[in-house]
Amino acid sequence: MDRRKKIQKKIAARRQAAPKRNIALNEAPLSPEKGANLLPQKRQSGIRRFVMQLAISGCLFFMIGIIYQSGNERVQPVQAFVEQTFNQHFQFAAVSAFFEKHLGSPLHLLPEQRASEEEKEPLDYAYPASGVIRESFDKDGKGILLETGLGEEVKAVKGGHVIRVTTSEESELGNLIELQHPDGTSSIYGMLDDVSVHPYDILESGAVLGTVSSDENQAGIFYFAIRQGDDYIDPSEVMNFD
Repeated sequence: MDRRKKIQKKIAARRQAAPKRNIALNEAPLSPEKGANLLPQKRQSGIRRFVMQLAISGCLFFMIGIIYQSGNERVQPVQAFVEQTFNQHFQFAAVSAFFEKHLGSPLHLLPEQRASEEEKEPLDYAYPASGVIRESFDKDGKGILLETGLGEEVKAVKGGHVIRVTTSEESELGNLIELQHPDGTSSIYGMLDDVSVHPYDILESGAVLGTVSSDENQAGIFYFAIRQGDDYIDPSEVMNFD
């Protein structure tokens, strides 16, 4: 019994001493030398993390490139996913509008045009060109054909970001331009004779995009559409063509 009591007393003494050691360790002052060394260590850790992320990103990029170019049937679902992802355009114009609204447009992704639009454009959309409707929206449910004078300039109906420029070999509508606007809509201009802009150009409302093509009757003609997401808007509902 005496031996058991001695062991219990030793265990109790150790338990009482343990918290004191922990408190002493926690309250130990940090030496100036150790504190000064913490900042370089944090910087080195951040640099290593950045380099690691950069290396991983590079590996993923090359892996996607190899998979996308592969002819193996097993990777076709991956190829389809990559193609779909790259075909979804980043909303540059919408992001610019967000910064302009909340942060005073510090990035200046789009030109300042609020005042000019309020003074010069009483409608939501400016006219792409003066003309009359030859084929209405009911024809294909996407856009309209406008007849104009020969060599008529086609202009942007709103300020925005050029997200697509295709040639007559790539599109059924000939030379085509798609312009993305801050409100989330896109305007499409097709059947152009020539194109004056390039992908990712930032344009103001009324900027010249190109000129109309001519038909067999020696009249100017071009295609015009407005899209919001996957839906198309009848241009004659938002602007009045003569």
